[in-house]
Amino acid sequence: MKRAGWLFLPGLLLLAGCDFDERLRTDMVTLSRTQQLGNEKELTSNIDFDIGSLEITATDDPGVLYSLDLEYDRASYTPEIHYDSGGSGEAGTFRFDLDSSHMIGIRRDSHENRLRLAFNGSVPVRLKVSAGVGGARLSLSGMKVSEMEFDAGVGGSQISSYEPNPVSCDHIRIRNGVGSVKGTGLGNLNFRQFEFEGGVGGANLDFSGEWRRDAEIRIRVGVGGISVLMPREVGVRLEAQKNFLSGLHLEGFTLRNDHYYSDNYDDTRFKVVMRVDTGVGGFKISWI
Repeated sequence: MKRAGWLFLPGLLLLAGCDFDERLRTDMVTLSRTQQLGNEKELTSNIDFDIGSLEITATDDPGVLYSLDLEYDRASYTPEIHYDSGGSGEAGTFRFDLDSSHMIGIRRDSHENRLRLAFNGSVPVRLKVSAGVGGARLSLSGMKVSEMEFDAGVGGSQISSYEPNPVSCDHIRIRNGVGSVKGTGLGNLNFRQFEFEGGVGGANLDFSGEWRRDAEIRIRVGVGGISVLMPREVGVRLEAQKNFLSGLHLEGFTLRNDHYYSDNYDDTRFKVVMRVDTGVGGFKISWI
């Protein structure tokens, strides 16, 4: 479902359930799956979770490729789970999709769908996650993240990495519809490119961590303030769109030839090019 479609979801649900005498009974059930680790050397994971609370973390069991625990309303949703180890058994593909059934309406009682996914920390993983309505928490510590795409519809999201990513991460893209985003320890992810695109809502992006390469960061926001924290051992060249310079709040930067350079830029080993474009709302960058 497109992110814009989430804005109309509450009204559609109300219309679908306008007959209050025929409220649907919630039928909450649990489902658990485990995939044992074989010869996999990489894993591609595609997760589509329309409504509910989502958590992604590293597994504590070294013999498990991935595990999932799902609590969902069987009267309204149907999970689809697929795994393919590929021809050689070395390139696994995991897909999870929680589809809405035709039984849409007002519930007699309210329970939230919940999904917890845990991935093996020794196998590099490409994460593609789409979360619709509800909160999402991606705890990436202990995982080997080689690439990540995260789309959030409506609700708050948290992304954290408190340990250095052992593998190179080529690209990270985060797109948020409505709600706040908090990122912690993003510098640990060892990315080459980082993109953040926000619709409505603020974001706090903390790029602390163990930096091991130069990188490019692009931030685009429609409505909402952005706060960025950068470690002092990383130099930053900031390129900002002219239409929002009045909302630009920088600490320790100097203007050179139409770009802003951090005061430590010439003395740092690793450097970041940061391109910022925001509509309504300010942008602030501070140091830690």
